[in-house]
This record gives sequence, C-alpha cells and structure tokens, in this order.
Amino acid sequence: MSDCVESLRRVIFHADDFGMNPAVNEGIVTTFRKGLLTSTSLLANAPAAEAACQTWSALTAELQSGRLPSALRRQQLTEPEQPFDLGIHLNLTQGTPLTGTHFPNRLLDHQGNFPGVGKLFFRLSRAEATERKLVAAELQAQIEWMCDHGYPPTHLNGHQYIELIPVVSMMIPEIMKRYAIPTVRVAEERGLIPNLLLRGEVTGWCLSLIKRYYAGAFRRRMRDEPCHFPDQFFGTSHAGRIDSQLLSRFLQYSRDASLTEIGVHPASPVPGDDLVANDPWFDPLAAMRPNELNLLCSLKLDQELAKRDLGLGRLGHPRQTPVYRTCQPSA
Repeated sequence: MSDCVESLRRVIFHADDFGMNPAVNEGIVTTFRKGLLTSTSLLANAPAAEAACQTWSALTAELQSGRLPSALRRQQLTEPEQPFDLGIHLNLTQGTPLTGTHFPNRLLDHQGNFPGVGKLFFRLSRAEATERKLVAAELQAQIEWMCDHGYPPTHLNGHQYIELIPVVSMMIPEIMKRYAIPTVRVAEERGLIPNLLLRGEVTGWCLSLIKRYYAGAFRRRMRDEPCHFPDQFFGTSHAGRIDSQLLSRFLQYSRDASLTEIGVHPASPVPGDDLVANDPWFDPLAAMRPNELNLLCSLKLDQELAKRDLGLGRLGHPRQTPVYRTCQPSA
C-alpha cells in the first residue's frame, strides 16, 4: 500500500508588550536568542519602544548570521528560514496617545492617560463619529511610528485584546489594508472549562467567556477579509501564569490545527523598588513573567513539541513553504 504525506502542524509562541520597559525588552530578546519564541508585537507609545527597535536590529543580525544560541533547536523543529515576526500591539489602555491633544479627551482619564480596558469599552460605545475617527487616527499613528523606524508590522493585535471591542474591530480591516498587514490575531480560545473553571479560576473563566464571545464575532468579520490568522489561539486569561502543565494542555488542543498561536509574556526579573503602582506603565505581571521566560527557554519544551510532531511557525508569512512528513504504511 502506498505511503501518504501530511503537512507538519506548527506552533507560534508570541510575546506581547515589546517596548513596555527594559525588563520586558530583555526578556523577549533573551527568549528569542536562547528559547523558542518566534514572534512579538511592539507597544509603539511605550517608554522603551525606541530601545526595543535597537535591540531588534541586533537580534535580526544575529539570526541572519546563524549565531543564535537556539539555532540548532529551531532547526530540529523545522522552523522556517524566515525573519522573526515583529507586529504592532495596538494600544488604547495604557500610557498616553501618540496623537497628543488631537485624541478625544473624553476617552482619557484625569491625568491624560488611556483608561483601563473596561472604561475604554463603555466610553467607546458612546463615542461620536468624530471621536471614533480620532481613535482610528491614533491606531494609525502607532503603526506609522513603527514604519518610520524601519519596521512595517508583519501582523496586528491589541494590548489587552482591544481589537475585540466592537468599535475597534470595525476599524481593523481598513487599517490592515492601508498598511498591507497580512495577519491578525483572533483570540477565540477553546478549553476554557478544564483550563480555568476546573482549576478554580471562576473570575478568569467568566472574563474568558466574554472575550471568546467577542472573538467569535471578530473571527466572522475577518473571514470575509483578505487576511490570515492562525486556526487557534491560547492564552487569553493566563498572562504571566503559563506553566509546563498548562502549556502541555495547549499543545494537546493544537492537534487538530495546522497553525496555533500561544500568547506568552516573558521578561527578566525586576527589582521590587522599581515597581510603582501609580505609574501609568505599572506592570502587574512583572513578578510572574520570568517564569514564562524560563519555560520558553527550557529544553523540555523541545521534547514536548517533538512528542506531538509540532514544528515552529510564523505569523507574518502565512504562505510559508510547508514541511511534509511521510505517514507509515499500514500493515
């Protein structure tokens, strides 16, 4: 009986928040160099965004020269010989707008900063047409900041999943067309009951159900657009708290998907006295992020991927050349 072939299923490990602060920048670059991170997205209005671009240039040079410490591991996991992904992490919930005083004051807090995601949701739902246009202009300004620094985004997603807010999600197709961004995140996550509810995380489960509801609507919208997105996404309610057991479960769920994205949040340790709660860029995940850095750099991750016949993939190159494996002939 003749052999058959099937395409290798791939996983993308994507880190949000590039540019948030030096610890996040260092952790993300370290996880590219020594671990299996494949993708990240930049907070263009963040304090360390300029530094992030500088470190990205050095990382790209190291990849192109074949000097990455993780190069052999990546080769064994059939990673495509393509640049790493650097996307835009659209932000309306932290820091100040790049458009300055042109941004609607009613959508900011009393200090002139973006509000939290809950307040943003309700304020946007009541925003006038002129205010919505100014919100779109802010999102475009963040993308243009990246382009002006020589890094047109390979993909698009939102800080704290703002792309799922209906007012914002309606803007995404036109923004992607305008800047020729081929790939978007669709954070419709499965497995919420075993991964959250049965672990006693009732609040997280409720919030994830809300995200999944809006992610489903976003998926239906983006299906009609000339863009790409992975078949599955995991990590909507586990920022900074993904351990080996949970990651193994995510990978198990990826068995019926050709491309799976897992959202992670690695960073280097931050001294306690560097954390200021009233700072608009205060990072509530700071103490947990190093655990995810260690997980993504662990050799056990290679073994977990190999055991499940999973390779590493890319977000910004959806037409990457597939790798095929030969099926064993039946007896």
